[in-house]
Amino acid sequence: MLNSIETLRELLSGTFLNNADIIPLDIPMTTNLALAIAVNLENSLEAWHLLRNLLPQTQRYPVITACWHWDSGSWQQTLNDEDFFSRFYFGEEYPNLDLSPQAIIARANSVTPQELDNFLDERAQINTYDLEEQILIELANTSSTFGEAPLNSELQELVRLGLIANIIDVEKYLFDWELQQITEISAPSSHEMTYLDWFQPTGQTMALMLLPTSHSWETLAYLSWYGGSKGAIPLLKKWHQLYGAELVCHYGTMLQLLISKRPSTPQEAFTLASEQVLLAPCTTLLSGVSIRDHARSLLQTDRWFLHERP
Repeated sequence: MLNSIETLRELLSGTFLNNADIIPLDIPMTTNLALAIAVNLENSLEAWHLLRNLLPQTQRYPVITACWHWDSGSWQQTLNDEDFFSRFYFGEEYPNLDLSPQAIIARANSVTPQELDNFLDERAQINTYDLEEQILIELANTSSTFGEAPLNSELQELVRLGLIANIIDVEKYLFDWELQQITEISAPSSHEMTYLDWFQPTGQTMALMLLPTSHSWETLAYLSWYGGSKGAIPLLKKWHQLYGAELVCHYGTMLQLLISKRPSTPQEAFTLASEQVLLAPCTTLLSGVSIRDHARSLLQTDRWFLHERP
């Protein structure tokens, strides 16, 4: 792993980052350091691609970050004051456990597929606040879009039989019904997909953080995300394997990713949409987008946006 700022400067020689400020940042509970490169809104994505291509040489995964506290007057001091690697939120997620990045990664790597399914099932129950009311809302949404919808009594019977137990079951039933009404799935308009627009930190101090891991998903053991790490790290790893998903920007409550492969079927897109919404409900909740409409969006975009906030 590259640890020398001088060696990093040699790699960046002749690039637009040749003269960029670079500083080391301590990471609590580990001897490893992060290396932060000064970037701005205009060049941050280009910088990410440059350092992502240099990953074989650096063995450090790059993530675009931004400062949310006051500007201290200098880029270096503002970054030092931000406390990017605080263990506070990790302590809430893992009480009385080792909070070092290595320990968090080890626990995440030990999560089995069944345990991940259990995590998602628990989230589905949490997101089912009033099943009868949610059924009525989603039936109304379907009727508004298609001019008709299944009967409420039809879904209530499925609830009675135990075939619909949470909001994900409701959305999946209606998604399958909607697919039967059309010959091919319709692409959302650009206006309908604005909820997935990437956040742009205007006026904020920014940095490209080179973290001491070569894996995108493991970055969440270093930089805390409001949506947590317990389910997020295994899911990001799964999405990397299936879709080539790679984290580009981490803004505390927002994660922004690029993918190299989209879901190949509507059903696969629905499963992915469900996972994303259960992990980060604010992704669609704040804009009033249904899971099935989110699935349609995921069939059309190579940029993902995950949002979870208080």
